[in-house]
Amino acid sequence: MTPAPTDAPAAPTTVAPRDLRLPTWVLVWLTVSAIIQTYDAFYVLLGPLSHAGGPLAGFWPGHVFYGTFDHRYGQFDAFGSAQSWANLVEVVFIVWALLHARKWSGVVVALIVTTATFWKTVIYFLVEASSGLEMTRQSLERGDLVGFLMVAVLPNLFWIVFPLAVVIVLGRQVLRVGRAGVAR
Repeated sequence: MTPAPTDAPAAPTTVAPRDLRLPTWVLVWLTVSAIIQTYDAFYVLLGPLSHAGGPLAGFWPGHVFYGTFDHRYGQFDAFGSAQSWANLVEVVFIVWALLHARKWSGVVVALIVTTATFWKTVIYFLVEASSGLEMTRQSLERGDLVGFLMVAVLPNLFWIVFPLAVVIVLGRQVLRVGRAGVAR
């Protein structure tokens, strides 16, 4: 009796060494992400000292400007504060993943933390959309559609696009390693 042919490719029986470590571009992204998330979290959590008119505002000129488009950044907001605490937790796990970048555990932790970064940003957008653009609507009301898109939307899309790309790449790595483990 001959086995039925399948369309699925055979699972590899060995794991490629590159699948057991973080790709270089992911290392760069995680490093940049950790720096930005830390910087961002301190801006939010140190408000009003860090906000417009505060004695520390000079350390965050871009954030002060951004706060004129997104009031979640220009004033205290419980959701923004909670997100900032989540940023700091993510940074701890990012640092751990970076320290274990050449190990399988670093790949797994980087996948998990980047998934969190992706969904946290999606939720941020969904909260804003569900509130009727409560925190960003004023820029549209003053007729600044270009500013709204270039300042409040476009930069934030990077926090969806890059983490999603990382999740896809690392997810494929995890899948390949899992298939190789099953084939053994």
